Amino acid sequence: MAEDFRLSAEPRTLLGSLHSRRLRKQFMVPANLYGFKKETVSISVSAEQVEKMVANGSRVVDVEIGGNVEKAVVQELQWDIYSTFVKHVDLKRVDPDAVTTADVPLKIRGEALGLKDGGQLRQLMKRVSVSCPEFRVPKAINVRVGALKVGDSLKVSDLTLPDTVSMETPGDQVVVELFDPKKEAAEAAADSE
Repeated sequence: MAEDFRLSAEPRTLLGSLHSRRLRKQFMVPANLYGFKKETVSISVSAEQVEKMVANGSRVVDVEIGGNVEKAVVQELQWDIYSTFVKHVDLKRVDPDAVTTADVPLKIRGEALGLKDGGQLRQLMKRVSVSCPEFRVPKAINVRVGALKVGDSLKVSDLTLPDTVSMETPGDQVVVELFDPKKEAAEAAADSE
């Protein structure tokens, strides 16, 4: 598992918009760390670290304050009026040991090869159940259908999951299939005779 982005922070005692502006002139970003049954802490982080965090798309971070490290999720980024720099960061502490089971939507990605041969894609499942750390529930799981030919299907066991996520839905269930509509119509007509 890849390590989470680390933010080195310093506590800040001077609060308010005047002090926040002074911090920004020193290339620091004011932030708040709150939640998980602990007191809210006002901190400051270097603007360079915040830029790297945003560029990496980091949602989960390790916040280091005075040698102590706390796991947090980026709850909100407040941007300047032109969206060129982050003015403030809200970080919410999370329990690093909390595990949950959640239903996650499936998103079809790509265009199946068999569509050119007259096949049609049928999605049989819209969601799957996964188990993972509470703060790492994926927004969606991609179903890559690009290699499917007519008659092919993808099962739950064929899906690619992030390292921290394990599948709860049985692996033999079919997620999508690429079928031949003419063949299905002919079989349906033969069955009705």
